[in-house]
Amino acid sequence: MATQFLVRHKEAELIVPAKPTPREIRPLSDIDDQKGLRFHVPMIMFFSYNQFLDEKNPVGVIRDAVAKALVYYYPYAGRLIEGPSDKILVNCTAEGVVFREAIAEVGLDQLRDFMQPPFPYSKEFLVDASDSTEILDSPLMLIQVGKTFRLTLASSSSSQTFAVNPNRISCKMVTRLICGGLVLAIRINHAISDAVGLAQFLNAVSQISKDPSSAPSPLPVWQRWLLSARNPPYVTCVHNEFEVEENSNSSTEPTILDSPLNLVRKCFFFGAQEIKAIQKYLPPNIPYATKFDLVTALVWRSRTIALQLDPEEIVTLTHAVNVCGKNKPKLPSGYYGNGFVSSAAVSKVNQLCNNSFVYALELVKKAKHQVTEDFIESAIDYNVLHGKPGYSTLLKDWILSDASRTGIDEVDFGWGKPIYGGIMDGGPTFNMAVYSRLRNTQGDDSLVVPVCLPVAAMENFQKEMEKMITVPMYGCNKFWHPKIISML
Repeated sequence: MATQFLVRHKEAELIVPAKPTPREIRPLSDIDDQKGLRFHVPMIMFFSYNQFLDEKNPVGVIRDAVAKALVYYYPYAGRLIEGPSDKILVNCTAEGVVFREAIAEVGLDQLRDFMQPPFPYSKEFLVDASDSTEILDSPLMLIQVGKTFRLTLASSSSSQTFAVNPNRISCKMVTRLICGGLVLAIRINHAISDAVGLAQFLNAVSQISKDPSSAPSPLPVWQRWLLSARNPPYVTCVHNEFEVEENSNSSTEPTILDSPLNLVRKCFFFGAQEIKAIQKYLPPNIPYATKFDLVTALVWRSRTIALQLDPEEIVTLTHAVNVCGKNKPKLPSGYYGNGFVSSAAVSKVNQLCNNSFVYALELVKKAKHQVTEDFIESAIDYNVLHGKPGYSTLLKDWILSDASRTGIDEVDFGWGKPIYGGIMDGGPTFNMAVYSRLRNTQGDDSLVVPVCLPVAAMENFQKEMEKMITVPMYGCNKFWHPKIISML
């Protein structure tokens, strides 16, 4: 049941770098410049009450630390502009990031059941952010800081107050709660950084908040040319993440999609007990699989069964694979651009649904392992040669990104780590999901998986998931009832 509470928002302001920064135009990488990444990503962090929140002015601490961190991360304070050949560039203008303070008359205990995507109070803790569609000539980050009482923003020479159109901002918001807790909401333009890059920036803010005279470690590194196309570009691998949609002659898309009100988004939790139950399906020749592989294979297969598609239809599972750690291209410590390529698992519906769970698992593992150094370079070149194609927008296909290990939920500004730190809405489109991590009161971690489906398909999906996990498997007597939060 939803909780009703009052949130009072202060006027938005722009935080500019605390010192003069270079005025220049910087190119993005060809991964950054994909049309499929031209959207904003909202994140949220919930902090429990800590005595340090009383001893410090947390809003002022974050605000001042952001201004100092922007000296090092000054492209964040700029604006995206359009260059030749539809390529977007960063104009380092030092105009600043949007910052807003708010006061919320609610306690964390009233919000605890909603601390996962889709967060039903996103418009209260990140004002109008979800309504903004501007990519060019708009702030790259919005920081909205909300509080409940006794908190004022200290003046600073590095900040200026403006009347900002909320429909054109990207923002970071800190909210103080009546229980003494804190909520920090952030929205960033995906074209300039992924969740790993954002976590690096937040850690820099964290370091400076604890030691205002310190420089962030690692220092930020631009070097976006490391993930740009070869000259001349050439493709050496098959890229199903782009080609399958182009070759699809699907006529089986559910007509229910004509009305977005028929879609429902729910969040499913996979903790130690659920993972143990899924592992019971592994045959002796597959003694181990990662949590990501197990959950992804199970959800993809169950989701496809729930949609009741044409058996001959081709479906894809596209997921982001981090390229950090590869020898070529070798990304230096401190790189904060988009550092991933996408890989796709492909199957006919009848093969995915009629074969065992292990069939889906092997496809997921194969897609992940095919991301070699040659595949990375080929994917970048393919993107350039084919006009920066986007990802599938068909409901039959599933696109996902795992943000559960980015470190956002480990950021400590001086009053402890967040209870939850991760994605706010579950994904930017109905066929896209972003994994996050939720830590319960006992300190146990769960993988949080948002799923968006038509109402009837969601009912089928839940039944399939319950059948796969609640039925005793190989002596397992643990029954699972999915904890879910829905949002129409």
